[in-house]
Amino acid sequence: MPIEIRRKPDGSLKSKWWYGSYAVNGKRHVASLGIRIVGTVPQSLTQKGDTSFEVCRGKAESALEALVTNAMARKSAEAQLEQIYEIRTGQKVGSIALDKMGAKWLEAPHARERSSRYVEQSLATINEFVKFVREKMPLAQTLDRVTRKVAEGWMASMQGEKGLCPSTYNDKLVLLRAVFKVLKNDAGMAWNPFEGIPTKKRTTVHRKPFTISEVKRMLNEAAPILRPVLVTGICTAMRRGDCCLLKWSDVDLKQGFLTVKTSKTGETAEIPIFPMLREELEKADRSGEFVWPEAAEMFQKNRYGITWRTQRAIADAGITETTEATQGKRHASVKDFHSLRTTWITMALSAGVPMELVRRVTGHATTDVVLKHYFRPGRKDFSKALNSAMPKLLTSGKADKTVVKTEKAQVLEICTAATKKTWKDDMARIAALVQVM
Repeated sequence: MPIEIRRKPDGSLKSKWWYGSYAVNGKRHVASLGIRIVGTVPQSLTQKGDTSFEVCRGKAESALEALVTNAMARKSAEAQLEQIYEIRTGQKVGSIALDKMGAKWLEAPHARERSSRYVEQSLATINEFVKFVREKMPLAQTLDRVTRKVAEGWMASMQGEKGLCPSTYNDKLVLLRAVFKVLKNDAGMAWNPFEGIPTKKRTTVHRKPFTISEVKRMLNEAAPILRPVLVTGICTAMRRGDCCLLKWSDVDLKQGFLTVKTSKTGETAEIPIFPMLREELEKADRSGEFVWPEAAEMFQKNRYGITWRTQRAIADAGITETTEATQGKRHASVKDFHSLRTTWITMALSAGVPMELVRRVTGHATTDVVLKHYFRPGRKDFSKALNSAMPKLLTSGKADKTVVKTEKAQVLEICTAATKKTWKDDMARIAALVQVM
């Protein structure tokens, strides 16, 4: 177990600290001993130095001995843990190289098919984490070397240095927690370093609905490749990708319905074809797979092309206040393509369309999601919708006289048209009307 002094080619000290080399299970290790070199240093360690030097030499030898003892004990403990793991699981402890983390996650089975966009974003986050670990722990080569402290340090950097908003912070935390949950057994880990790290309280910024005037101006300003996609969005409440990738196999013009399996949730949405959309569909070329082939190609190659054109149409339409500040450094979009979905839902619910029908169109599994994230009427629109839908007694403070007159008119009409054959049925109808009156 030799101790070492590091020198430059000219013989002078390269480091002021003692180093020690040792081997555990045939693998050589070199580490700083944390003991400072003092006194007069001899040309070779086979020679003696002055008293101060010999004292620090003795401390270095003791430090190396303690280091080796701890290393051997740690190796023994790891061996015991491996034996316990093998006894309990019937499998040998594995290992996953840190730089293989993303590839191993991709190979793991997943409950739901992952979109290419989700995979791209997830791998970027995983690679970002691997880079962080390599910078903070240069000697870490495998996944099992990632500790809770490292996980917490990375999450702290996400909030501090990058200034991520709570929503993005939570997305990254949930992803890494899921990745380690999937890989920890194969990596020989008895713990998940991200388990138990709390998520941040998020302030949701909801998208705002467009007004009818804004929608019309957007359609007038939209590029030819974008206009039919916008029409599809406002008439169906479908997401951007589903609008761009709409297939003719999903369109039934005879019955007047679209039947689409949504890309995000996998739910099947049944959507009536409104005249505005039918007009666009009847003009479209039906020779290919996609209804809007140019938009489909653009979305598959670079979906930001659709996003950019939508933002341009919104700006050219004179629509302002399209973003709001969040808790992070970025501004959240509140009026974009997805706002067409919010617009459709808001108009439908404000007009009294039953929630169950709205959910069949949007593909949402629960009412809570619709009400929390999509039903965002403005105060004026909300008040107008309620006033038109609620009984006159509540909205004006007076009974609705027109209902009484109408019912009296119905009684008179029944009496006038009554015959010997119908009088029994006519009397029952009059009795029902009188009871209501």
